[in-house]
Amino acid sequence: MNARLFAGMLLVCSAVQAQSISLVDVKCIPRRSNGVVKAAIIPDPAVGQSPRVYFRWKGQPAFYWSPMEVEPKGQYWSVLPRVENRNTAVEYYVAVVDATGKMLSQSEPRTTRVDADNCRAELSQKEQGVAENLIVGETTPNQYRKKVIGFECPGLKIRIDHQGIRRSDDECGPCGLAWLPPTALATAGIIGVVITDDPEPSPSRP
Repeated sequence: MNARLFAGMLLVCSAVQAQSISLVDVKCIPRRSNGVVKAAIIPDPAVGQSPRVYFRWKGQPAFYWSPMEVEPKGQYWSVLPRVENRNTAVEYYVAVVDATGKMLSQSEPRTTRVDADNCRAELSQKEQGVAENLIVGETTPNQYRKKVIGFECPGLKIRIDHQGIRRSDDECGPCGLAWLPPTALATAGIIGVVITDDPEPSPSRP
């Protein structure tokens, strides 16, 4: 076979296999509720590849990530942890990674505002099931054994460090109770001492 023809065929095949990731528009995320990120990935990730949503409180230095659920026809979705009161905007993008965590393709980043008054989101049964059993991955060593900045504890069950090592989410305590305010603990009839770290930095305060 002519070498030039062979090279041309390779270029055509590469173009055909190029992966496209398109985010579904999210107009707002409810405060103290779970947001849902959806994307179309064409073609579907191959065996050994995984889709993830990377997210952070906008203005913070590092992203976290969560795995995405698959639906027919190249549709994927993931549920974010509940957004805390100080968080006014969430930045995120979707990427496909290989077994080592190397990023193979990604969408454009997007920022969605957090709205406490006018934003409502009702989770489907499948989405609610994920929201109650969240997996959150870390991208830097500084996130190890620390709360997910800008997000609340309920539903967080598994953390994965930047080296891919999985652990229970002990940062939030049993059932997320360690990060509930003392008034909420008293209402629930739980007596004890609540120990918290210093407040996490906001984008405008180091």
